[in-house]
Amino acid sequence: MLLLPDHRHHRGPLSRVTGQERRSADRWCAPTVLGMDSSTATIAVIGTGRVGTAVGTALAAAGRRVVYGSRTPGDGRVGVAEALAESTVVLVAIPAEAVDGLAREHAAALDGKLVLDATNGFGAGPANAAATFAEHAPTARYARAFNSLGAEAFADPTFDGAPADLFYSCAAADRAAVEDLVVAVGLRPVFVGEGNHEVVDGVMRLWLTLAMGQGRGREFAFRIVDR
Repeated sequence: MLLLPDHRHHRGPLSRVTGQERRSADRWCAPTVLGMDSSTATIAVIGTGRVGTAVGTALAAAGRRVVYGSRTPGDGRVGVAEALAESTVVLVAIPAEAVDGLAREHAAALDGKLVLDATNGFGAGPANAAATFAEHAPTARYARAFNSLGAEAFADPTFDGAPADLFYSCAAADRAAVEDLVVAVGLRPVFVGEGNHEVVDGVMRLWLTLAMGQGRGREFAFRIVDR
């Protein structure tokens, strides 16, 4: 496996993956989420910052039903409780320091749902929030995903005509559903195993270190290529 940095700003015609192309890619499987086709699942995006907006926009372009939950409803957003009530899949893209409160307050609403943790904590301890969800919402189905790339890669996921890699970890039973969502965004899913959240965090730290070292975080992206 070779790590290749790419310093160009990818906004040309080859960098675009249209909603139709994403929908075509989705046909590779028909995974299920709580007994239903995940392509018809309602996805609650909790957090309307750059990452949440970019992933939500890409999923909507791929034909998925997306509802945005925010502490400040309005302008296309609903309250967090309302968004969770409508959903079967939850993307958590809020500041890391707010995760504990979310998991405590909405534990019942997260019961049995597939929760994609896209948060990144940069203080002491792990960057992921697996322990927080395990403590306060233990019946949620936790997955570590959508945290190892910047928002630009979610909005514009191809590089030199190939999809960027998105590393993720989840329970084996949820792998097909998570991969379906990654593909819908236009990325190539890379499964690192069950419970290997720290491995995904390591990819994020590597990306961040390289991006900051170049001083061009907005324009920096990388992908792992198998050659």
